[in-house]
Amino acid sequence: MGAVLFSKLQVTDVSKLFEAVGASADWGAVAQYTRQAIRSTHAAATLSTLYVKNLAVLDGVLEPQMFLAGDRLSTADLVCHVALSAVFASFDDEHKWALCNVSRWFDMVQHMVLELEPPSALGCDLIPFNYEAPEILPVVSSLRPLVGAAGPTGADGAAAAVPAPPPTASAPVDAPTEKAQKKEKKEKPKKEKPTAPPVAAEAGQSDISKLDIRVGLIISVECHPDAEKLFVEKVDVGEEAPRTVVSGLVEYMPAEALLNRRAVLLCNLKPANMRGVTSQAMVLAASKEDGESRTVELLSPPDGVPVGERVLFEGHPGEPLAPNVIAKKKVFEAVAPLLATNQDRVAVYDGVPFMTTGGPCTVATLAGGNIK
Repeated sequence: MGAVLFSKLQVTDVSKLFEAVGASADWGAVAQYTRQAIRSTHAAATLSTLYVKNLAVLDGVLEPQMFLAGDRLSTADLVCHVALSAVFASFDDEHKWALCNVSRWFDMVQHMVLELEPPSALGCDLIPFNYEAPEILPVVSSLRPLVGAAGPTGADGAAAAVPAPPPTASAPVDAPTEKAQKKEKKEKPKKEKPTAPPVAAEAGQSDISKLDIRVGLIISVECHPDAEKLFVEKVDVGEEAPRTVVSGLVEYMPAEALLNRRAVLLCNLKPANMRGVTSQAMVLAASKEDGESRTVELLSPPDGVPVGERVLFEGHPGEPLAPNVIAKKKVFEAVAPLLATNQDRVAVYDGVPFMTTGGPCTVATLAGGNIK
């Protein structure tokens, strides 16, 4: 079930998941279980292949039964319904029909959930389903990845599958003609246009505003091939391609706790070679020591904040500087001692919150921790 939710379960007593739901539901428990669930349809569409892989297993489980626990609605059904809402909002009809047992279960549960009056914060809006079955049901192996919000969309606003480009007729490739060869010799190589100079620091600009801190989504996690204490992650930070990030988190959390997790990253550090792998950003985490033990927790942006959004600090305007300037001026080294979590578990710089359009960035439990 953890693979389906793509999150680390937050409730220690897992048996609570399978308690029957009567006239009311424990929405607090549901909110705890789904605290790290993906809420963005765009992010869900980007990760559609991973969801399909795990939902195919659940599809087989649900073939002979109505609910996850058998013949009765349980907290597990509510948790998975909330966690998968963005996924089904991103799925097109082909994906829904290929996973017909999961789709049947989800549609049935979503109508039952409305009768239980869930909090609006959980986002339990009805997802449309097309009940006209195709003559031939699609199979999971035929599904293509979905595009994000910037790509084409289906009739219900969900991201559509990427169509294959139509084949184009092309002339046979012959050897270059004599005329073409002469033309090629005459052509001089084009000069590259000079790139724009990096943004210069504004007069009086504070060090924290020189850093490019963004919301990211960790889309893959692997163990470093040559360092047992390092993870190698691919992270979507709102650019054309994901960045490779090396982090020393192996001792503090499993890979499953990172995969498909939204995080906060420092993106304008100079790329660094970490035991043969180039790291292009840094995942920010809070830590706190208690005797010989050390606890580490990733900074979490609020739900719904777009991937790639820059984290800002009130009273500290300014554009981020180029990585080489950050390294030369040792900007992060100057900022690091003032990065912490306050008593409300909010990430702060010298008391000023890490702020997004959806609110401040936080950690799960560590108050008074150091951030780096």
